[in-house]
Amino acid sequence: MTPRAWKLLASVVLACAASAAPAAPPAAPQAPAPDRHCRPGATLLDLPSRAEPEWYGLYVGDKKVGWMRTSAALEKRDGRSVRVSREEMLIEALVGQRQVRRQVTEERTYEPGARGRLLSLQSTFSGDGGDRTLRVTCAPATCKAEIVAPDGRRTVEFPHPGETAEALEAARLAALTCGTVSGPQLQSDDLRVKRMTSRYAGRSKVGGAGVEVPVSVVEEKEEGDRVAPRVLVADGGRILETRVGDGMVIKVEPAETARRLDVVDLFTTLRVPLPSPLPRDVPMAITFALRGLPSGFDLDDDRQRAVPGAPGETILTVTAREFRGPDVPRGKPSPRGNGDQAATIEIDWEDPGIRKLAEATVGSTPTAWAAARRLQRAVHDRLDKVYGQSADRASDILRQGKGDCTEHTRLFVALCRAAGIPAREVKGLVYASYGQGGPGLYWHAWAEVKVGAAWIAVDPTFGQDVADATHVALGRGTSQDAMVLVGSLAVTRVEARKP
Repeated sequence: MTPRAWKLLASVVLACAASAAPAAPPAAPQAPAPDRHCRPGATLLDLPSRAEPEWYGLYVGDKKVGWMRTSAALEKRDGRSVRVSREEMLIEALVGQRQVRRQVTEERTYEPGARGRLLSLQSTFSGDGGDRTLRVTCAPATCKAEIVAPDGRRTVEFPHPGETAEALEAARLAALTCGTVSGPQLQSDDLRVKRMTSRYAGRSKVGGAGVEVPVSVVEEKEEGDRVAPRVLVADGGRILETRVGDGMVIKVEPAETARRLDVVDLFTTLRVPLPSPLPRDVPMAITFALRGLPSGFDLDDDRQRAVPGAPGETILTVTAREFRGPDVPRGKPSPRGNGDQAATIEIDWEDPGIRKLAEATVGSTPTAWAAARRLQRAVHDRLDKVYGQSADRASDILRQGKGDCTEHTRLFVALCRAAGIPAREVKGLVYASYGQGGPGLYWHAWAEVKVGAAWIAVDPTFGQDVADATHVALGRGTSQDAMVLVGSLAVTRVEARKP
């Protein structure tokens, strides 16, 4: 099951955290005898064909917000056999008063062998977030990508990511072999190469239609993730369900059922209630008593400290202080630098409009923190505050001139990198009180900039040079594993004090 679904859901859900339990998975075919389900020497060629599309419903809590259709089979192309994988996803939900709709279609081709290398990839993105097409063709050592969007066309060359056809069926193959399948995978959203691992974690049973069916449980995660989604695979090779935490589920359904969506307002549904309002003053330290935090989910950084509390409870203290320096000189922009400097499809700071705005805003300001403050204020003042108005690329956000926390954050990060300041996106929760049942924490995005050795939290949506202590960071950069907390996190008490 592709990790893309979690990223696509995250782009729409970035506002909250759900509460209702998902429905039980449907029944699977009768399994063979237990001593026959493991085949340690099996390869991709031993898996059944998936030429007929499989349909899945995408749920947040008990509400369906999208569907996914997948297939994979050998085909003839230009007189030769290739393995072709197709995937299509749609997500649609109310976000505040606005209907948000995103659709992605993708086709990947591979050499026909058990570990056939990636030959090509084509993705089409449409709806909220912007329309664009990506075409990737690969030679043995290199790949060439062509990105086509309303504002033009550009090409990028990069080393072959090493992705093989096993990436298509990693969960199924891990279940069949009762082993581990690892390898790189090219993400079409931003051409990032991630290393994925699918690990057989044992057997379980699922109930449906009056019977219990044995399934294999596979944990899939990207390198660096703290918590892994769990995939339930029937012994016939069919994926029945993929679950992230307690609140997000992808489950197999008939096509006509999968296409029927619920009407759900994610903004209000995924709110984490608070027992009392919180101050936004800086400096301030706020202590949260959290329940539902998975074991090993590390929240510690320079602003946050977590310690065990009562059984099942984590005590998290977030401290916000004004930055007192020392400030340091700005660096030079580095398009192919590390992950906090590089230009990507989404953080496309090499765009002439972004570079021009960065130069005009920063001017002759020589130091990183002083320049970052100027850029934060420029983004806050420039973008209209419109909830659910989404665009994926920073250049589109600049032209659009409006957006919510995601758009403010992405444009700010792009401007910082164009000005030679390392910057990254942060995902987490923030305090707000919008009248829907009292104070609460809502899913939110902000940024961090690096000044010397220090990472400083900045919120251009709220116009805060230093993000206040109600900001609880759960993930950074491209990480999506914070989505596991949707549906499970609760705050039982809070306390604010001056540090």
